Amino acid sequence: MQRRELLALGSAGALLAGTRALAQAGDEPASEAKVIRIYATPDGESHIETLVISPDAGPVPVTQMTASVYRGSGATAPDWHTAPRRQFAINMTGALEVEITNGTRHRIGAGDLVYLEDVTGKGHVTRALGPITNLFIHVADGFDVVAWSKGA
Repeated sequence: MQRRELLALGSAGALLAGTRALAQAGDEPASEAKVIRIYATPDGESHIETLVISPDAGPVPVTQMTASVYRGSGATAPDWHTAPRRQFAINMTGALEVEITNGTRHRIGAGDLVYLEDVTGKGHVTRALGPITNLFIHVADGFDVVAWSKGA
């Protein structure tokens, strides 16, 4: 495993460890660890919600990791797409905007943790607001991010 892959794994591990990792950072009170969830309902509409990650959330069953670099201004025509698989995305650098089917737009900044599970339906639009680097963490089939975030 190359050094950059080890660094990426370490960063991902710290983010996915929940508030326990944040609480050990120093004397500052720990902020709540959160994950932004993008999902589809049976009618095909996409939705977005923010889940607080419980300190009791256990390890995530990771199956693979990939990293991608995108450059863009967000000025292109909307490209509606579904997620290729259920996966976490950590926006390592830069900012992007996600639009869901009702027109709501949500800004994703550097360090934000997102869980993409709108693998069916109308999907979402992702607009890079400049150069961004994303780390994608693929999870095992059947992973339930809502249950995981509650520590169940």
